[in-house]
Amino acid sequence: MTNPKSDLATIAAVAQLLAVILTVAALYFARDVFIPLALGLLLSFLLSPIVNRLQRWGIPNVMAVVSTAVLAFLFLAGGFTLIGRELTTLVSDLPKHKGELVSKARSVAGMTSGVGGSLGELAEEVSDAMGGTEELKTEIEEDRSFLQRWTDELLPTPTGSVDKATDGKSIASPIYVQEVNDSNSLASWATTAGTVLGPLATAGLVSVFALFMLVHREDLRDRTISIVSHGNYVTTTDALDEAAGRISRYLIAQSIVNTSYGFVLSVGLLIIGGTLTEDGIFPNAILWGVLATCLRFVPYIGPTTAAVFPMAIALSVFPGYSVALAVLTLIITMELLSNNVLEPWLYGASTGISAVAVIVAAVFWGWLWGPVGLLLSTPLTVCLVVLGRYVPRFKVLSTLFGEEVEIKAAMRFYQRLLASDHHRAKQMLFQHVNENDFDATCDEVIIPALKRIRLDHNNEHLSSADADRLLALAGGLISQLKEHVHSTAEVPKEVPKEVPKEVPQEIPVEIPVEMPVEKLEDKPGSSVYDDPSIPTIIGCTSHHFSETLLLNLLRIGGVGHYQLDHIEDDMLPQEIGQQIVQREPAAVVIIVLPKGGFAQARYLCKSIRGEGYVGPILVSCLGKFKNHDKLFVKFRKAGATSMTTSYSKTRSKIDSILKRRAPTPVA
Repeated sequence: MTNPKSDLATIAAVAQLLAVILTVAALYFARDVFIPLALGLLLSFLLSPIVNRLQRWGIPNVMAVVSTAVLAFLFLAGGFTLIGRELTTLVSDLPKHKGELVSKARSVAGMTSGVGGSLGELAEEVSDAMGGTEELKTEIEEDRSFLQRWTDELLPTPTGSVDKATDGKSIASPIYVQEVNDSNSLASWATTAGTVLGPLATAGLVSVFALFMLVHREDLRDRTISIVSHGNYVTTTDALDEAAGRISRYLIAQSIVNTSYGFVLSVGLLIIGGTLTEDGIFPNAILWGVLATCLRFVPYIGPTTAAVFPMAIALSVFPGYSVALAVLTLIITMELLSNNVLEPWLYGASTGISAVAVIVAAVFWGWLWGPVGLLLSTPLTVCLVVLGRYVPRFKVLSTLFGEEVEIKAAMRFYQRLLASDHHRAKQMLFQHVNENDFDATCDEVIIPALKRIRLDHNNEHLSSADADRLLALAGGLISQLKEHVHSTAEVPKEVPKEVPKEVPQEIPVEIPVEMPVEKLEDKPGSSVYDDPSIPTIIGCTSHHFSETLLLNLLRIGGVGHYQLDHIEDDMLPQEIGQQIVQREPAAVVIIVLPKGGFAQARYLCKSIRGEGYVGPILVSCLGKFKNHDKLFVKFRKAGATSMTTSYSKTRSKIDSILKRRAPTPVA
């Protein structure tokens, strides 16, 4: 018989997989629509801080958007004009450097073996190709004649099968000739116009989207929140604000870094050209700086491509390798400073995605949308990570791509216990105590880890032997934590001047496993402490021996304020009540570590009250409970004075009880 829950989980998993496939397919086939929309959104994120600043200065929204758009257009037009002029100069100057290219190829050919002849032939071919077209035609005809003779010897052609006038042995005797009609010029012109006007149309569409989003950004934000929130306006608003803030900060920081990089590269190339070259000029230094600024917006591929162009010019234009080595040193130095100093300082936590996520996103979006996908990969991945942070269904995205994986300290500590890594677990506890305090360490690390051990044991994920081993290991770490806390803590003012000679020892933990567990030799019928000036509290466990570890935590935290005595777990509830009445403690604390233990704790309360104890009884149920009020009413009916749900609240409640009571407890 099949399990309905399992079938529903399978159907849900298949539905989610189909949704992902359909989403990727829609992004791919409708990329002509999504790419301009994504570019417009990206441009609006980049320009929105400027628009907001102008609005704060008192400029109306429309005027602020128009002014920002005009400034952006002038900046882009100036940049493209500069690049076009520099490219024209570069193309016109390339034939002047053919001699250096030939000499570099021949020098490399001389230093290599096996391929030297090929490189030498390459140098001659480059020189001949740049020398004139007639020589090139002659070489082509000679090579064609040689190849034709060689193929004729291997595969002889039957006599009379090919006309000698059109045998294809030379350019003058082609095999097939087609006349080009002048009427096709219109179709050729249309194809060329389509190739040129396509990117211009995309740029115009991006500009329209960006202007529309900037003008109506508040209205679009409110509409998005109203549609997506489903009534949860707080979470949706926080998600949109975080995504917009992260992307805006990232784009601004990246623009600053890339612009600074391009400016320094141009200045460095000009200095290299002025100091290491005869003419005192490095060709098109401004072009390489502007090109580096633009290319570095593409992750990983852009910086490498930006470095190739000036290196190629340095190798092909200038004799020797001194200029090329200087350019290489400049680029390496700038990359090290940019990657290790400038980018971490400016970026900070602006993106919140890991380095692996950046690579994976670049590959995925590049495959999906091409070069534009590389440009948009990081901002789009930031949106996915923010979506995973606020929507539980997409939390896997935040876990996979987020920079900081949100793993609680208790789970890290529990993993170290599972791996029997005593050293790392001890380091984690000590570090958490030093950064926070002892109460926070108990509530955030130790108690959740103990509850996880109990839960995995109840679900049969851990055997009894493994659970006992983990509890014993946790008990030993708690003992070492006690020594660390007492060695680093200041002596409280309430401690008497005469310090007891005997240092209180750890409460024994009876764990049914053959492991060295630190135990104490308690004197029968007496308290573990021997100082009569400090009030005594008796601690009891409800149903599980792991609760003894929590009594040890209470005992460590109460040094100087109270002394805690522990009654053995193998006693009957009536016997426990009789001992409590005989010792007359200031209070009784019953520890409950769920799952279970509530019925035993109530019965223990009734037994203690039935034996005649009238002092405070505190039940410490460590955890979060939906029916807290009902649970507290049940404990009150059983005789408990109060109930707490955490270690820190238990400590505070004990302190308040001791302040209200007289130094000598009343029986």
